[in-house]
Amino acid sequence: MEKPFYNPQEIKKELSVLYKHFPQTKRLLRTFGCDALTAEELFQEALIIYLRKKNDPDFEFQLEPIHFIKQTCKLLWYNTARKEQKQGTGSLETDVEAIPESWMEKELQYKQLESALARIGKQCKELLHLFYGLGWNMVDIAKKLDFRNDKVAKAQKYRCMQKAKDLVQEAQMTVELNQF
Repeated sequence: MEKPFYNPQEIKKELSVLYKHFPQTKRLLRTFGCDALTAEELFQEALIIYLRKKNDPDFEFQLEPIHFIKQTCKLLWYNTARKEQKQGTGSLETDVEAIPESWMEKELQYKQLESALARIGKQCKELLHLFYGLGWNMVDIAKKLDFRNDKVAKAQKYRCMQKAKDLVQEAQMTVELNQF
C-alpha cells in the first residue's frame, strides 16, 4: 500500500492544527521536570519525526497524530533526561534537599490517583483508558465495550469519573486524618 505524498499546503494546515496542542504538550513535559525551552525543542523534533513517519509507506499510525506527538515528546524527554543523569555528578544529599515540597505533594496525589484507579473496576479502568489515554471517541468505545450506544458509554464514563473522584477524595481524607 503506497501512501500519497503530501503537498505543502496540507502539511501547513495539519501543522497549524498540531501547534494548537503545544501548550498541552508543554504542560505534560513540565510535569516530568522538563523546562519550557527544552519542551519546545522536543515538540519541534516530534513534529519532524511525525512528518517523516507520515511519508513512510511502511509505517501505519496506531494513534491520533497529537497522541503520537505527545508520546514521541515523552520518549525524547526520557532519553534526554537519562543522558543528563549519566553526565550529572551531584551528591544525593543536595539532590534530596533540592526537591521542592510541591513535588512531594504531586507524588502523593499520583499515588492516591493510582490507588483509586486500582479500585474502580476493570470496565471503568478500560473505558477511561480508551477515552483519555488513547483518545477514542464514544461510538468506538461503545462498540468495543458492548454498550448499546455512545450515550450509554458517555453516561458510564461520567459514573466512572465520579467513582474515581470519590475514591481520590476518600484517599485524601485518610491521609489528612493520619497526619493528626
